[in-house]
Amino acid sequence: MKINTLLILIVLSPITSIAQSIDFQEDTTVNNLYDSRQGSCAMADIDNDGDLDLIITGADAQLTNRKTTLYSNDGLGNFTEIIGTGLSNWSEGGKIAFADVDGDTDQDLLITGRDGSANYYVHFYLNDGSGNFTPDTTQPFEPSIGGNLEFADIDNDGDLDLFMTGRDNNNLIFSKLYQNDGTGGFSEMTSTPFLSEGGSASAFFDMDNDNDLDLILAGKNNSNQKKTTLYENDGAGNFSLVSNTPFENVDFAAIAIDDSDNDSDLDVLINGENDSGVPICQLYLNDGTGAFNLLVGTPFIQTALGTVDFADFDNDNDMDVLVTGSVGGQTFAAHIYENQGMNNFSLVDTLETLYLSSTALGDIDNDNDLDAIIIGIAQLSADIYKPRVYENMLTTLSTEKYN
Repeated sequence: MKINTLLILIVLSPITSIAQSIDFQEDTTVNNLYDSRQGSCAMADIDNDGDLDLIITGADAQLTNRKTTLYSNDGLGNFTEIIGTGLSNWSEGGKIAFADVDGDTDQDLLITGRDGSANYYVHFYLNDGSGNFTPDTTQPFEPSIGGNLEFADIDNDGDLDLFMTGRDNNNLIFSKLYQNDGTGGFSEMTSTPFLSEGGSASAFFDMDNDNDLDLILAGKNNSNQKKTTLYENDGAGNFSLVSNTPFENVDFAAIAIDDSDNDSDLDVLINGENDSGVPICQLYLNDGTGAFNLLVGTPFIQTALGTVDFADFDNDNDMDVLVTGSVGGQTFAAHIYENQGMNNFSLVDTLETLYLSSTALGDIDNDNDLDAIIIGIAQLSADIYKPRVYENMLTTLSTEKYN
C-alpha cells in the first residue's frame, strides 16, 4: 500500500515548468537621441562605472549635417549627451569599434566615415579611463567608408589586432590586417591572402576548435563580384583560404557567430543579397572541425542591408536571433526568433521595420536581460531616422499540468 500510495501521489502531483517570454517594448519616452541616417551605433562602458554607454554616428535627413554623439548611461537606461567630446562629426556611412588596444582596461574608439566634402576618413581615439577621448594620429589605418572593423587577437600574443575592410578614397575596395605591438601601436601586415572584399561583413571565430581565430568575410570585390570566403588561421596570424565552403556569395551582408545548437562549436548566420539580387538569411552548422552545412527550413525572414545577431534574449541558455533589413523594394523587417532548443526557431516578436540598420545589444538598465538599440531607416514611422530603444520585458511564466 505504501508503494501504491506513493505512486498515486507522484502521478497526481503537478508538474511545474518555467518558461521565459520574449517581449520587447519600445521606450517611447526617449527623445534625446540624435537622428541618424546612414550611421552606426555601439555600446561600451566608456567610463568604467559598470553600465553601458552609447555612441551614435550618422547624418540628418538631408545628408547635410553629420554628427558623432556620445551618451552617458545613468545605470537605469537613461542616456545623456556628453558635450565637448572632441570626436569628429564627419561620420556618415562609416563604422564604429570599441576595443582596449593598449591594455589599460578602458575602451578606446575607432571610427570611419565620410566628411562633408565626400572624402573618406578614419579617426582613432584613446580613452583615459573616464570616458575622455584623445585623437591618436600615428596609426596607419586606411581612411574608408562602409566595410567593417573587427578587433581580435589573431596571433595569440595577448593584444587586440585589427581587421579592416571598406572602400578607400580612390574608390577601391580593400581588406587589411593590422598587427598590434602590445602598446597600441599598429603596423599593416602586407602578405595576407584576403580577396579585397570590402562591402559588408566580417567576423573572427575559432571554427575548428584549435584555439586560434579564423575569419569569415562577405562582400563585393573590385571586379564587382559577390564573395563569401573563409580563412583558416595557423595560430600565428597567418591565414589561408579554405576551399569548397558551402556559403552563398552575398553583398550588403551581416554575419553573426555563436553556438546555436549547444554542441560546443561555433555556427554561422549570414544575411545579404545573393548573386541573383535576392535577399537571404541562412544558418550554417559547424561539425566541430570547421566544416559547415546549410540548415534548411529555418523561418528567418530573408533580408539584406541590415543586421543579424545571436543573443540569449530569454535567459534560457540558448541563442535566439534578431534579423533586420530590407526584404526587397520598400519592404523592411525587424524580427526576433526564439530558439526553443536544437535550432528550432519560432517568430516571437516584431519591432519597427528598418533597413540600412545598425544594432547594439546590451543590458542598458542592469536588470539582467539584453535590451536593444537600433538605428536605420524606418518604413512605417513618421520619425524615419529616429533611434529606437527597446527594453526587454522578460517575464517568467509558470505553467502547471497534471499527468
